[in-house]
Amino acid sequence: MKLDKKKVDKVIRLTRKYYKTGDEDYLPALIEAAEVLEEIVTWQAIRLLRDLAQYTQTSGKGTYDDIYRALKIFGIIVEDKE
Repeated sequence: MKLDKKKVDKVIRLTRKYYKTGDEDYLPALIEAAEVLEEIVTWQAIRLLRDLAQYTQTSGKGTYDDIYRALKIFGIIVEDKE
């Protein structure tokens, strides 16, 4: 399955901000961004994406590209769509 990079990046960015700051103000936007992806993929794929984003934030290791590569292992391709 293929996902739009901009939509995936939004979920990653909001997840990382939430776990960096603990600010609950990010949650409504994060939920909305995840719901957009949920129309395309399962909730398990979204959970995987959010878990990877959380891990990269809390561990201080990993980049967006690392997350994309990890998703690719599970058959989720992140690409630019126009």
